Amino acid sequence: MSKIILDTNFLLTMVRYKIHAVQEIKERVNGEIFVLSGTIGELDGLSKGSKKIKNEVAIVREIIKKNNIRVIESKVENVDNELVEKSNEFVIATNDKKLREKIRQTGGKSVYIKKLAMVDMSEITD
Repeated sequence: MSKIILDTNFLLTMVRYKIHAVQEIKERVNGEIFVLSGTIGELDGLSKGSKKIKNEVAIVREIIKKNNIRVIESKVENVDNELVEKSNEFVIATNDKKLREKIRQTGGKSVYIKKLAMVDMSEITD
């Protein structure tokens, strides 16, 4: 069973481009989906910005709630560093290329939204 952590930009990308990524992951992978409390904090900070971002964050919160996505308490202040640390135990869902490279360098796995249309899960499904 896979354990997948969704990061901030993955969540916002799926909302911006109306990609049903959580549903797609659930259909294609037997696993649990999580977010870090640090990610929630990043979303809170972003929601103080423009009305557009505030609306996107509200949709992300609704997706988290409706899909019973569990929140893991962050133990590290820098969310990206914590995601890299956790990548030995969890698959990290991120569209951040630099973060994906760091995860790969440490032997971890990631998934991402490909061509703004679908989730590329080749690292965990092949």
